[in-house]
Amino acid sequence: MVEPMRTLHETIPQRMSTVKNRILIGLTIAALCLPVNPVLAGSLGDFFKALGNSIAHPGQNRKPKPPPQSKRPKTKGSEQNAADYPPSSTAPPPPTPTPTATLSQPSVRLASAPPQKNSKRDIPYAIPVPNKPGFVTSPYAPKSGYVDVRGFPSGTEVKDPYSGKIFLTP
Repeated sequence: MVEPMRTLHETIPQRMSTVKNRILIGLTIAALCLPVNPVLAGSLGDFFKALGNSIAHPGQNRKPKPPPQSKRPKTKGSEQNAADYPPSSTAPPPPTPTPTATLSQPSVRLASAPPQKNSKRDIPYAIPVPNKPGFVTSPYAPKSGYVDVRGFPSGTEVKDPYSGKIFLTP
């Protein structure tokens, strides 16, 4: 009589295992058949940047995305002038003619707006010139001369007239 009990106890786990396997397979097939909304994946660099920010700044919410900028029609030239931008409330008076280079002063060139691109990238800020509001030195060519950024709001992307690269106004 002891023998039949042992076989009964041995077959119950086998039956339970079979039932669990069937349920698991059925749920897997059902999940694969359900319609799924597509998920847009970001770049791997964005993932690591977000991960690093979450570790460095715990408890802070993500920054809201800036509203999309309206696209302007392309003009005859690919570059835009500072006059294309509306003056900001904190901007100094309209730009005066750029001074000519002398032996004591570095040359001064007018910055231009770059072509619009919707890409995330790390762009360096220009270095403000002491006692000369509206003038900066390029982070790419600091010894070339001053760049006139009057009329551009702070944080605007501008094209460096010396190197042709993009930097942000301080």
